Amino acid sequence: MTKEEYSELFRKTEGKLFDYKRIKSAIEKIELDIEEIKNEYIGCGAIGYEERTGPTYNISRLVENEVIKKEQRINYLEYRKRQKEIEKRKIEIAINNFTLEQKELFDILYMSNRKRVPRYEILDKMHISKTTYYELRESLVRSAINSIYPDILERELFNNFTNSK
Repeated sequence: MTKEEYSELFRKTEGKLFDYKRIKSAIEKIELDIEEIKNEYIGCGAIGYEERTGPTYNISRLVENEVIKKEQRINYLEYRKRQKEIEKRKIEIAINNFTLEQKELFDILYMSNRKRVPRYEILDKMHISKTTYYELRESLVRSAINSIYPDILERELFNNFTNSK
């Protein structure tokens, strides 16, 4: 893996860690959208009497089309919900694998209600140096990469193994 690829993976993983606190509310919103769709019915409308020029075999099935479209929308939303649940579960696995220091940093840095927590505040709360902060953050994200993207690491190990022979 090149330095650029690792840097991109690092940023992507860190973005997922920052978004973790929003995933639960996103899942709840999708559930509400599904309920709203299930409760929404247009149903049958009035019959239109317009001039006919000849026999037609195109029979409009309004109710059937409505049910099919609703099912498609619900299936799509359930697919998105399942994706979010999987993403949430992968991050939870990563969190469970963190050391105590990594968990503390995760809570301060990624679970804060503020947009960005200043580094000096993190250093002060954890009683660590700037160098230790960067090393801890690096190890935290690397641990998360191992849990969230295990296939990338397996592929990398396989490529290294085959290239060494």
